[in-house]
Amino acid sequence: MKNPLEVLKESAGSLPRSQKLVVDYMIDHYSEVGFMTVGQLSNNVGTSTTTVMRLMSNIGYSGYSAFQKSLQAHLKEEAAPQIRLEKNLKNLSHNESWLHHYELQMEQIQKANQLNVETNLNKAVKLICSASQIYCTSVRSGLPVAQYLTHNLNRMLGNTKLTLADSSDWVDDVISFTENDLLIVVSYARYGERLLHYAEQAKKKGASVLAITDKFSSPLSAYADLVFACPADSIASHNSIVSSIFIVDYLIGSLSLEKTEYISKRLKEVDSILTQMNYHVQKKIDK
Repeated sequence: MKNPLEVLKESAGSLPRSQKLVVDYMIDHYSEVGFMTVGQLSNNVGTSTTTVMRLMSNIGYSGYSAFQKSLQAHLKEEAAPQIRLEKNLKNLSHNESWLHHYELQMEQIQKANQLNVETNLNKAVKLICSASQIYCTSVRSGLPVAQYLTHNLNRMLGNTKLTLADSSDWVDDVISFTENDLLIVVSYARYGERLLHYAEQAKKKGASVLAITDKFSSPLSAYADLVFACPADSIASHNSIVSSIFIVDYLIGSLSLEKTEYISKRLKEVDSILTQMNYHVQKKIDK
């Protein structure tokens, strides 16, 4: 299957100006276009859906959905770990890897700060506070974020459970979801299909869905009440969770301020039981 971006570039010279504007936008924002409707694309470019459909015909596709299917296949291939590794290491020497890693992660934290407005973060804290039951889920690279969030929320609130979307056990939970429950989903490109199924079923049951993902154009956005975009680039092949942890850590800290008295009481009770168990290492005092 030919790279659809190359098809656009090769055809651009012979297209009318109105269609060239669409091509320019699609090349500059191809990762978002992969999940846009034709209406969203035409609105973003400032043209008509008819112009987009004529462009598809002129470059040899039967329609927008056929082009988008080809583009999504290209995005999956581009996001494959071995491709990302080759791309990232091509222009990176071992001597400068530490500095590049530091600069990249600081840049991604800054982007996360710019992309996610405080009002939405506060809405997320309210959702968490008001939820009867909270379920956190992810697969593969996003799982550490879900685990960290689950541990802290359950420690503070006592109503949070980690479910693994890779298994089918989440179905047993989702059938009991109500409008008072909250599902928090963590996913990055190439986006786990089972996470989408889980979020879809949660929405059908009336539950709220909060998505922590790498782009606002993530397919998870279609099911989410709130979306937090956390860039996940790394200097190697993996999805970096640094900016996601930055956002999640803020939510945990803000929750402590929102329900201070309740959380303080729970933590004291938890600590009392751990102390009775001699759970922590006892520091020996030299005489």
